[in-house]
Amino acid sequence: MFRKPPPSKLGAFRRRLRGRAAEARSGGLEKSLKSDGVARNGDFGLSFTRMTQLKDKIQNALDESRMLILGAEILVGFEFTAVFQEGFKPLPISSQNLNLGALVLMLITVALLISPVAFHQLTERGQDSVALHQFTIHVIEMALLPFAFALGANVYLPAVAINGPITGVIFGVTITFLALVFWYGPVLLRRKHKGTRQTLKVMTSGEGQTVAGHTPLHDKIRQVLTEARVIIPGNQALLGFQFAIILQAGFRELAPWLKWIHLASLSLIALSTVLLLTPAAYHRIVEQGEETEHFYRVAHIMVVCSLPPLAVGICGDFVLVVYELTETRSAALVAAGLMLSIFGVLWFGYPWFRRNRAERLIARPA
Repeated sequence: MFRKPPPSKLGAFRRRLRGRAAEARSGGLEKSLKSDGVARNGDFGLSFTRMTQLKDKIQNALDESRMLILGAEILVGFEFTAVFQEGFKPLPISSQNLNLGALVLMLITVALLISPVAFHQLTERGQDSVALHQFTIHVIEMALLPFAFALGANVYLPAVAINGPITGVIFGVTITFLALVFWYGPVLLRRKHKGTRQTLKVMTSGEGQTVAGHTPLHDKIRQVLTEARVIIPGNQALLGFQFAIILQAGFRELAPWLKWIHLASLSLIALSTVLLLTPAAYHRIVEQGEETEHFYRVAHIMVVCSLPPLAVGICGDFVLVVYELTETRSAALVAAGLMLSIFGVLWFGYPWFRRNRAERLIARPA
C-alpha cells in the first residue's frame, strides 16, 4: 500500500516544485529577452535594454541619407538652370558668384551623401558591417554643414532680388543659423554613456508572459521616418519652384507686396524642410543610430511642427497664382484663407477631433 506523506513534507515538496517552476519561467523569459538583445541590470532588479540590430541601423542610415539627398538634388537642379534664366544676368555679380558657390557646396553635399553606396558595394561587398554604419554616420555629419550654407545662399538670392542686399543677408543668415541649430545643436546633447540607450519596461503576468504595447518602438520609428519622407519630396519640389520663379520675367512685374508674400512663403517652406531633416541629423549624431523612445519623440515633434509652416507657405504662393488670374487682392486673400482652413482642418482639426472623441467613447460606460 502506498502511504501518503505527512502534510509538512508534502507542503515542502509542493513549495520546491513551485520554486523550480518559477525559476524555469524566469530563466525562459530572460533567455528569450537576451535573444532579442536584452540584458539584466543587477542594481535595479530586472530592467531590460534593447539594442538595435545592425541591419536596422544601416537601413535607417540609408533611409536618412535618402531624405537629405532629395533636397540636395532639387537645389542642384535650380542652381544649374538659374544661369540660363532671363533674370540671372541682371543680378549683381556678387549674387551670381554666390550662386556658383552654393552650387559647389551642394555638389560636395551630393558627393558625400552618395559615398556610403560606393563604400557598401566596393569596400564591404554588400555586407552589413559596423564600419559601414560608422562611415555613414560621419558622412551625414559632414554633409549637413555645406547643405546648411548652400540653403542659406539660395534663400539670399531671391531676397536680394526682392529688396536688396540687406534683406538678402538677413534671410540667408537666418535660414543658415536655423539649419545649423537644428542639425548640429543636438551635438551638445550627445550622451556621455554610449551603448544602450533605451530601457524597456517589461511587465510580466503570473505566468511570466510579457505585456507589450500595441505598436513596437522599432515600427513607430520606421513609420515616422517614412512619413517624413512622404512630405519631404513635396517640400523640395516647392523650394525648387520658389527659387526658379524669382528669375522669371513675370515675377519682376509683380507688386512689391506679392514679392514679399513669396519671400515669406519660400522662407516657411525652407523652415519646414529644415525641421523634417532634423530627425535624420539627431538620429545619427545623438543616438548613434540606436532606436530609442527619446528619438521617436523628437522625430514625432519635428514632423508635426513642420506642417504649419508648410501649409502657410503653400497658401502664400497660392495668393500669387489667384492674383495673377483675377487681379483682385481680396479674391486672392480669401481664396488663400479658404485653402489654409482646408489644410488646417485636414491636418490638425479632424485628427484632434478624432483623438478626443475616441477618449470620450472609451470613457463612456456601456
